[in-house]
Amino acid sequence: MSHPHHPPYGAPPLPGAQRLPEVAHLLPPGEQPRGVVDADLCDLVRRPPRRYRNERSGRAAEAAFGCLFVFVNLAEYLADLLEDCTWGLIRSLRRLFRGRGLTGGWESQAGRFARAVRGADNDYENDDVLLLFTDRRILLAGSGDNTPADRRAVRVLGELPYAHLRRVEPRHTWISSRVDLHFADGSLLALEVYESDLAALVALGPR
Repeated sequence: MSHPHHPPYGAPPLPGAQRLPEVAHLLPPGEQPRGVVDADLCDLVRRPPRRYRNERSGRAAEAAFGCLFVFVNLAEYLADLLEDCTWGLIRSLRRLFRGRGLTGGWESQAGRFARAVRGADNDYENDDVLLLFTDRRILLAGSGDNTPADRRAVRVLGELPYAHLRRVEPRHTWISSRVDLHFADGSLLALEVYESDLAALVALGPR
């Protein structure tokens, strides 16, 4: 039987085969890779609202440092407000020309995808994701941009059933590498996928 990283003699190489060593450990025995695509969330997709961010401090720490946590939460709230008033305004103006980066809301299939990717960092700013297509599903893999290099092990951030992905729509221009993912519930998520990975994403996406 051939090794999953090396297709049989004469078979075409798997799309993104050079990235398979980074993610092969994520697959259980018997699940076969079909290809890997390196992508980023489009910068038109903001951080998830606070209610969608997991608490990482724990109740015990919050009880022990109650006053400190009040100030931290206030600082985070003010930072979110500042983002909405500055970068949020710029993002809104850019949407007039480029369209929305996320439609359907944060509870939609597209929204859950975006939350999984953003949540790889403690500050929910991560945008990098490897899409690992297998014979069963699509795994969202990554480590988070703020993870120290010596601990930057790629892990599963989430997964996407093939039935949820309806269409891949490239929208590349001379100033943009945008690709829109259309989901079965009608939601949409914009990614940035460079030319070298675009053909792989189209080939691996729904027919």
